[in-house]
Amino acid sequence: MKNVRFNLKSVLACTVIAFSGVSCSEDETPKNEEKELFAGLDITTIAGITIDKDSKKATLTITEEGPWNLYPMNDREEADFTHPVLTNSGSGSFELQTDGYAQYCFEWKESNRGVIANRVLPMAGQANFRDLGGYKTKEGKFIKWGLIFRSGNLSELTSADVTYLTSLPLKTIIDFRTEEEKTQAPDIVPSTVTKRLEYTVESGNTSTIQDFIDKMLAGEYEYVRQTMIESNAAFVDTYEEVFKSFFATISEEGNLPVVFHCTAGKDRAGFASAMFLSALGVERETIINDYLLTNTLLGASLEESIQKYGDENIGKAMYYANSVQLEYIGNAFNTIEAEYGTVENYLTQCLKADISKLREMYLY
Repeated sequence: MKNVRFNLKSVLACTVIAFSGVSCSEDETPKNEEKELFAGLDITTIAGITIDKDSKKATLTITEEGPWNLYPMNDREEADFTHPVLTNSGSGSFELQTDGYAQYCFEWKESNRGVIANRVLPMAGQANFRDLGGYKTKEGKFIKWGLIFRSGNLSELTSADVTYLTSLPLKTIIDFRTEEEKTQAPDIVPSTVTKRLEYTVESGNTSTIQDFIDKMLAGEYEYVRQTMIESNAAFVDTYEEVFKSFFATISEEGNLPVVFHCTAGKDRAGFASAMFLSALGVERETIINDYLLTNTLLGASLEESIQKYGDENIGKAMYYANSVQLEYIGNAFNTIEAEYGTVENYLTQCLKADISKLREMYLY
């Protein structure tokens, strides 16, 4: 016997309508409209989502006037255009009701659409945990939200943080830290994680770590600054196998969603992020802005560092050690281009990154 599938709600509706002499068919049941997720203007300057790290309450912020709709995403590929979450015609802030991670398709003035989610994840125990989705490529495509994240260590996540990450659901953790770092601050791992990979990258020249600390405490800020610059060249020249493994891992769909992290989430994770975004064809300016966002999230400030340590030179040394600078990642790019000609050559020839596959996986 063949399986018979029916919609009870539709049957009852048709029964009632039949008594009124009006015909009804299954085809008249509301269907999801056929719309593209991205159309018209880039709406990222018009709409954005932020989530409070403690309460986990989400807020939609609209900067322009005009009729708009916010639609839920059924998955990362399709939106439900039949049931808007919110509909309005004004600018301002609007609270969203969410039980965990969520992304939406925002439609403004009917013809302008795009997928939005929160860039910075609401982790009370890690300020630098963020989504690499939503960035636009040179070809006008966008990186899918909710697949790949960068972060600092996960040792201080709260129970609410872990619950939120479970709603992604997070599957893979890539840890760039040394054994000493991991021992001092072991990750707290969500129950949905099925794979933890340790791809060790030293945070500097280990033979001079004590010298680095001594000179930092002595206020030799130029030495500290130069060491940080040189460490980014070392990511290119010394850790080929590590970052080759990194790209191999993020190229397997079964490993997603994935987070990669180091201790502060700024140097090793910053380099990995810059390479990933480069592989997808994101503009260099956008890559740099993502890299420098770390300073905002970690509250890195030269003035505050000097005030905190009460000595200008020590304050500068601490600031250069605990922040990211354009010249840091700039030296990584300069080293790559001097040795390989282009970043794409480095990615494909040295790290064996399958750029076509990555773009198919991660771009809308």
